[in-house]
Amino acid sequence: MLPKKELYEIYPSVVQADKKTLMTIAPLERAFIFVEGAEYSVSVADLNYDEESYYTPTSKNTFSAVAHNGVIEFEYSFCDEQEHLVILEKNGVVVENFYVYSLFEDLYVTRPMKGDFHSHSFRSDGQRDPTAIAGYYREQGYDCFALTDHNRFYSGGEIDEAYEGVNTGFIRVSGEELHTPPSVIHIVHIGGNTSVCEKYFKYPEEYNAEIEEYMKKVPADLPEKYAARYARAMWATDKIHEAGGIAIFPHPYWRPKNLVYNVCDEFAMILLKSGMFDAYEVVGGMKQPDLNRSVALWNELRAEGYDIPVVGSSDVHAIHDSKLFPFNYTIVFAKEKSAEAVVEAIKNGMSVAVEANGNDELTRQKRAYGKLRYVSYAQYLLKYFFPKLERLCEGGGVAMRAYAIGDAPRELVELHAELAERFRLRFFGQLEALRPNADMIAFENKWREVQMNGPLTKGSNIYSTPNRQI
Repeated sequence: MLPKKELYEIYPSVVQADKKTLMTIAPLERAFIFVEGAEYSVSVADLNYDEESYYTPTSKNTFSAVAHNGVIEFEYSFCDEQEHLVILEKNGVVVENFYVYSLFEDLYVTRPMKGDFHSHSFRSDGQRDPTAIAGYYREQGYDCFALTDHNRFYSGGEIDEAYEGVNTGFIRVSGEELHTPPSVIHIVHIGGNTSVCEKYFKYPEEYNAEIEEYMKKVPADLPEKYAARYARAMWATDKIHEAGGIAIFPHPYWRPKNLVYNVCDEFAMILLKSGMFDAYEVVGGMKQPDLNRSVALWNELRAEGYDIPVVGSSDVHAIHDSKLFPFNYTIVFAKEKSAEAVVEAIKNGMSVAVEANGNDELTRQKRAYGKLRYVSYAQYLLKYFFPKLERLCEGGGVAMRAYAIGDAPRELVELHAELAERFRLRFFGQLEALRPNADMIAFENKWREVQMNGPLTKGSNIYSTPNRQI
């Protein structure tokens, strides 16, 4: 990831709407510590405000602010739930633009988390070690993920054991991908405390007997050709719920070996309208044309009044050669940092599915699907929060993998986790803004004086008048 053109940061960047908040503009590099007593102009414009001309918005509020102790501080009440532009100027010249998002209290108290709830390791048909996969996810800025190996629940436990007692800053959600024999329907189970797939492996006779009972529950108007598969799906989702988990309907337009879809349109609609699934993997392990169809299917459901929560997943098998990881994922708005809170948020529809096309980070387009309120907030986070978090998590993910094979101490992993968490807390106003201390200010004042007393240059040219502004 290349560095951004940012010399300052505004804290917090996410605030509670209609509540006066202390805002701090602080330097990100020593040379740009604000000069004591310097006066600046601050303007705030609401992006979702009704304007007659969008070229010259009149809604902005402008006021003066004076630098003190190396930063600029002001109090402001950001109205409604929306994005705001904050312009910092000195002598009519823009120093930097900042963007702040205000939220109503119910969403403000949640914790946005980047997650993937469909992935595979070497324990099934993936190509990497479970503990290493966790590190790769963290390296890409993920907060949480579920390892959902085919018909295997236990492999996630390897991750817990390998990092036991280590604060990685990363959460594993339990999971497995079910294939109730002989059905071709795939069902992702996350969040449960026990395995469901073990039942049909260890006790096939009991499983078959239970399926016979479920055949009696199949709706009478269901086409006969779907009856057996429908019964097995009912059994699986019921068992998932009994285990305390949620059932996700994944990749309806997955085409094994590019032949036929594993579930046809008619049957996919029947399953999603049945109410047995808690979430729909609207963005998942599908090629782009099929992903487009998946989104269209979701829109059809909504048009008919079916409001099913959505997730985005990579269905990754090969970390090193994937077109979907880390480009398809979920943003969850959880009440706290825990696997239980993540699962509950998805179940309650407080999530959006994200697809990010293109391998070039400068041109990659990130599309979010979900409710307008959550998508609006997610798009702000995708631009201003998650890229910065990813940069901080890169070293943490590398340290996790090194720790797992005995090449790094626990303390290194935890220092990276703490650094990322401090950034998160400041971004959301839960930790005091980062300010330069007295030693830093004295350091910069000393070298600033040397700079100002030296020749005034631009490249190889020497000027007689100052052209610097801090």
